Amino acid sequence: MIRRRRPGATGLLAACFVLLLSGVGVAAAAAGAGETGPDGPSVAGRGAGTVTPTVHCVLPAAQGEATGPQEMTVELSPAVVAPGGRVHAKVTLGPSPASSRLALEDVPTVPSLDLAMSGGATGTVTVRGAEFTMDVPADKPIELPPYEGDFLVPASASGAVSFAPVRTLTQTKVLGSVFETPCDVVEGGGSIGTVTVEGTGSAPATLTAPADPVRPNTPVTLDGSGWTPGGTPVPSLCAVGGGGCDPLKFSGNDLGIDAHGTLHGTATLAPAGSVPDGRYEVKVNDGMKEATAPLTVEAVAAGDREISLSRDSGPVGTVITVSGRNYNPDRWINVIGLDATGTGIDDSAVYVKSAPDGTFAVEFTVVSDAITAVQADEGNDPATVRTVPFTVSTDGGGGGGGGSADQRLTASVRAGTLSMVQDGDVVDFGTTVLGTGSGVQRSRLNRVEVEDARGVDSGWSLTATLTGFTSADGGTIPADAVRWTPRCTARDGSVGTPVAGSPATLGSRAASLCRMNPDGSRPFTGGRFDADADLTLTVPGFTRPGDYSATLTLTLL
Repeated sequence: MIRRRRPGATGLLAACFVLLLSGVGVAAAAAGAGETGPDGPSVAGRGAGTVTPTVHCVLPAAQGEATGPQEMTVELSPAVVAPGGRVHAKVTLGPSPASSRLALEDVPTVPSLDLAMSGGATGTVTVRGAEFTMDVPADKPIELPPYEGDFLVPASASGAVSFAPVRTLTQTKVLGSVFETPCDVVEGGGSIGTVTVEGTGSAPATLTAPADPVRPNTPVTLDGSGWTPGGTPVPSLCAVGGGGCDPLKFSGNDLGIDAHGTLHGTATLAPAGSVPDGRYEVKVNDGMKEATAPLTVEAVAAGDREISLSRDSGPVGTVITVSGRNYNPDRWINVIGLDATGTGIDDSAVYVKSAPDGTFAVEFTVVSDAITAVQADEGNDPATVRTVPFTVSTDGGGGGGGGSADQRLTASVRAGTLSMVQDGDVVDFGTTVLGTGSGVQRSRLNRVEVEDARGVDSGWSLTATLTGFTSADGGTIPADAVRWTPRCTARDGSVGTPVAGSPATLGSRAASLCRMNPDGSRPFTGGRFDADADLTLTVPGFTRPGDYSATLTLTLL
């Protein structure tokens, strides 16, 4: 079956695929209701509690600020971890003093909460929830649903570590852009719980980042040792001290960890509009270990902006190159021809984005003999206007006659949508007979075609979640029994190169099937892209016989 969400302001689509496993023979086995450690069942961290501090929120898109109380409940588990160990947090937030002027539907949202540590450790950790969609009412306090996330305590931590909320951050994706609403605790607050750190942890990982400043929208080389061999490293950009860690501040990465635990590769910073100049910490987390390193981000400071032309004269129809330097990076530059009165000639306008080093170059066509100069500005800012003269020449020669005439050709192009279709809605792993073979069954995901006809450079992401398998008589197979190896390719004529997700087990956390990262070198990406994956199901050796099914949900954002 296929289930589609109604289109909202962001044009989101989702599809639900059902995997059917026929006639699976499995032996019955008792399943525990919870996790059990060496000392018995695990318990929540001591002092899971509630505080109601006063928070100050800065709203995006020039909507102002808001201050008021907000209830925060955080439950930490387990109660005891080793140095560098993982802590799971369940976060429930009351209504925020912030509100939206506009009512929005199906808005992709990512929540996070910064917790300051005291006692057996110092610094700040971030609880980042999974992305979800929500409806945002107009002029009403925004209330997020409860969310969960993990963080690692420092490898140097020891004894009782207390955690206190210091900031929430809500990121929403609207019309191809990410908007942030930070809310800082300004009064009240206090500890919401403690976790005891004891025992001996594994050797800490190391991380090295460039000592010199780096530019937005450029790859940053990262290296290190002591990482989990074969792990999946995820980079985030954090404030100094470790708070506000945000993976969206990197538009992509090719980081890898080899069999010796050595980290290598690059992570590409987001454009300058998303990463302001400043001192940061880059954090890498491979699921078991994490480490940070200082990082300074500096866009090229705009000096005396300059433009030049590849030639300063020519007849109508001449194509020249307009170049510029000392511009802010990742900004749209408007180039237009002027007549003798200084009025812009609309038909001549072209647009280009400045490079990370503050330069640009764009072809400009002399469309009229009225052009006497070429002008460039940065984002329609009058202070950035620069103009150079241009002379339209005419062909000489004796004799009269001839003449010329112009005809204006026009066309309209409208933006389309981001959508997907699939070849089928059933994947069959076949039959497994217990006691014979390895219990491993293989199949393949039905091909999914993504079409991006929006004409923007916001990129997109196709991810999947999987429920556990169930049978009619109560048998279960966990979702992580399924592993996939994604593939994705661009069809001829498409703009941009898609990136396949990494091989991974499936479950409630979104796993990447295919994504298109924003490309600052071009004004838009788009076209048709095919995605599928090889699927492997490993049936546990002690499972109740029966016919099982699970639901795989693919979400395109």
